[in-house]
Parts: sequence; C-alpha cells; structure tokens
Amino acid sequence: MANFTTDGKICIEREIEVINSDGHIDDVVSQFDIIPTCKWIEDNKYERVCLQFPDDLLGVSVKIYEEIKNRVDVDLYILGDTSYASCCVDTIAAMHVKGDSIIHYGHSCFSKWNIPVFTVLPKKGLNVDAALTMLKGNSSFDDEKLCLFYDAEFYHCKENLTKAWFTLYPGQYIADISIEEQDHRFLGRVVRDASGQVHANDILRDCICIYMGSKGQTLFNYTISVAAKEWYLLDPGITLSRMDETTWFKRRRFLVEKCKDATVIGILVCQLGANTKDIITRLKQLCKVNGKKSYIVSVGKPNVAKLANFPEIDIYVMVACPENDLYSNRDFYKPIVYPFELEVALNSNREPYFTTHVTDYGDLLPGRKYYCDIDRVKELTDVSLITGKIRETKLNHDGNGMELEAKTNWALENIGQNLQERSWQGLEQKLGETEAKLAEQGRKGIPLQYSNEPE
Repeated sequence: MANFTTDGKICIEREIEVINSDGHIDDVVSQFDIIPTCKWIEDNKYERVCLQFPDDLLGVSVKIYEEIKNRVDVDLYILGDTSYASCCVDTIAAMHVKGDSIIHYGHSCFSKWNIPVFTVLPKKGLNVDAALTMLKGNSSFDDEKLCLFYDAEFYHCKENLTKAWFTLYPGQYIADISIEEQDHRFLGRVVRDASGQVHANDILRDCICIYMGSKGQTLFNYTISVAAKEWYLLDPGITLSRMDETTWFKRRRFLVEKCKDATVIGILVCQLGANTKDIITRLKQLCKVNGKKSYIVSVGKPNVAKLANFPEIDIYVMVACPENDLYSNRDFYKPIVYPFELEVALNSNREPYFTTHVTDYGDLLPGRKYYCDIDRVKELTDVSLITGKIRETKLNHDGNGMELEAKTNWALENIGQNLQERSWQGLEQKLGETEAKLAEQGRKGIPLQYSNEPE
C-alpha cells in the first residue's frame, strides 16, 4: 500500500524551490526576452496568448505578464500546472481558453506542435574561455574529430561559444540548438561546421561528442540515440568525464522480450504533439499484425496508482517526448517502454539487436529516418527468453495477413467488462439518483489539521 498512499506530513512540509519567488529579478526584460516576445505577438497579430511556466518560474509569472501587457494590447493567460511534462507545450490548456499561440518558458524538448510557439529558454552565465580551457591537453582528443553540444541554458551566448570553439578547433563541428524545424534537425539540434554548412547527424559516427552542461535527461538522450565514438560530459568549471550507458541498453533489450511476451498492450498517451495520432495508429497496427490486443490509455500525468487500475495490461508503450524520465522508472507494476522497443519486438523487418536507440518517435513514421515497413507476419512459434515458455502468433490466411484469427474468448476479454466485475469501480455519478441539497459550510484548514476536529 505504500505506493498508493503518501505520508501527510511530507505533503504539508514539502518545499518547492522557486527562483526569486518575491518577483525581484535584476532585469526581467532581458532575462525573459520580453522585447522579442512582444514583437512576435505584434508581427503575427495574435489575440489570445498563453504564457506557460514550469513550477520553478511561477514566482515571476505575474511580473512577466505585466511587462508584456504594458507593451502589447493582447489577452494573456498564465498556464501553471501543465497537462503532461513542463518541457512540452501544453496545447490542452491552451484550447481551454481558445488560445491562438503559446509562449513557452523554461527547459524545452523542442518537439513539433500544431500551435504557434515562441520559446524562451533559461539563461545561465558561462565563462566560455574557462570552460573550453578544460579541454586543452586532453590526449583523448588528439587527431580525433570532435563535436560540441551545449545545454539550452547557454543558448543566449551561442555566438561567443561558437566563435571560441572554432578558434580552438577550426576543423571540427558544433551541434547548434535549432528552435525552428529544418533539414537534418534532430532532438532540437543541427550539426554545423566552421563555414556554417549543416550536416546530417550520421557524420557524428566518426566523432567524439562533448556535451557542455550538467548531467540529466537531455544528455542521456543524446548518449543513447546519437551514434558516436565516445561521449563526454563537460560540466563548466567542475569536471570532464566519459559517459557509458551499457547497463541501460541491457535493461532495454530485456524489455523488448517483455513486449514479445505481452498479450495486452496499453498505449499510454502522454503528449499531444504533431505526430501523436500517427504514431498511435502505427503502434495499433503493429499489435494487430502480431495478434496482440491494444488499448489507448490517457490519464494525464501517469503515476503508480493510476496505472494500477488496469491490471489486465501486460506492458505499456508510452507516447511521450524524449525528455520524459518515466521510461526508466521501476516503481510501476507493469513495465513502460519506448515506441522504438515495441517496433523492435514486433516488426520482423527491424534488426533485433540495437546499439543506438530512437527516443524521438516521430523518426519511426513514414518518410522519416528510421521508418521501416511492417512485414506480413506469418504463423510462428518461438521460445520466450524470460519465461522459457513457447510463444505462438496465430493469424488468418485470407491473403493479406493483417486480420487476427477470430477467437470467441477474446470477444469477452476487454478492460471495460473486467472493470464491471470488480467490487469497487471508482466514483459513480448516478445522475438523477442523488437528492439535491442546499450547500453547507465545509471544513476549514488542511488535511490532518481541520479547525473543527477535537483536541
């Protein structure tokens, strides 16, 4: 029961870190790009603009609101608690107020959206010369091709950083942040050389990649999805260390086998991006041709208690942005996998052994880099590497190989009917059955400490 309950004392005493919660910042206008923001609104003639903030910036949200409102005649709405992850643009909340655009503050996953977005990235000071000095004298970089990645916090000083990098290493590459969509863009980056020419990220296979910033989900995504000779973390002024994710890959290959063993697969929707509908359709098709049942599950921000309501599901494939860290969470009762892992497990045209991962599910769609046709599945039998039991895939033989063999027992096995058979089915509305009563004064105070409780 520990996973379903929380100590009330923890909730009451929990402290949320807020940057300058009193609203006093030396220069709000430059720190949060107020002038470019207002120009973007005026140039595009937007009328209802949503300001989306992560939790750590809510303390200055009103100040930013006032600065924009004083310069532009526009309806503004502050979005605080996001529907999914704070790095994703909250299109759902924007639709509630019929917003025609969003200004996104804080860390971004640079996903593609169906609504106009102006991105204001965080800013952190950087001593460029001191940071790059840490690379000098490292014999590992001698006679090697290098590529520098930098954290989004340093986007504001990218010109100085780029100039210093190519001065130190004139024949190398830099992975620039690209907020707008363009050719050869991957995970919000494009690889350039000193002349400004853009290269496909395949060129990084022969490079040592250096990430300037702090260790986190962003760096992790690059180390597993971008094929390179080696990956290094350069934490400015602190350390230079080599990255290795071998253990993580072993875990993911185990989950690929779990996908093959699964009978019922839940498609967990945790993002409403431009390609969400397309990837859901593809995942359902993969399940269909392999004789597996699939259900779409949308519960907002997933947690252990929410997903525990569906014990019939064997494994979840989560449609979310690459920055979501729930993929590696082991608290859930059923495993959560990437769309790519379901592809590897169920698409026989894919190489079963992978040394790099695909974290951006958009790359799996038709016309994209990692797209692969779904082959007609034949009746086959193999042995699970986890349970040691025999697995069977049975399909009909009408010529197209896309329809499942009819099974009468499957017609009764669905989540809806299983829910009806439970002793507790959740909250019931009982419309028209509840007697109407006058409103009464409720309790005052906080849980575990109401004002009307006895001493």
